[in-house]
Amino acid sequence: MKHDFPELPVEKLRAAIPAGDDAHAQIDALRRELVSQQPRAAAIKEHVESLREHASLRTLITSWFDDPRTQLFINDLILEGF
Repeated sequence: MKHDFPELPVEKLRAAIPAGDDAHAQIDALRRELVSQQPRAAAIKEHVESLREHASLRTLITSWFDDPRTQLFINDLILEGF
């Protein structure tokens, strides 16, 4: 059984970067992965690492990813083989 994860702060992430920045597509990709029928832990981690490369997003994405609820969700995916 998957745990709930805290909602990805999409609007805050978008507000932290300029319009047209490639990170907007990365945010969308992460969100799609999270809500997919079979989200993959490795894909989520890749998106998070990519977003952490943006200094203006680092604190927001790290806070979300390090939240214990997000980590339980990721661990459940790993245990389920996703």
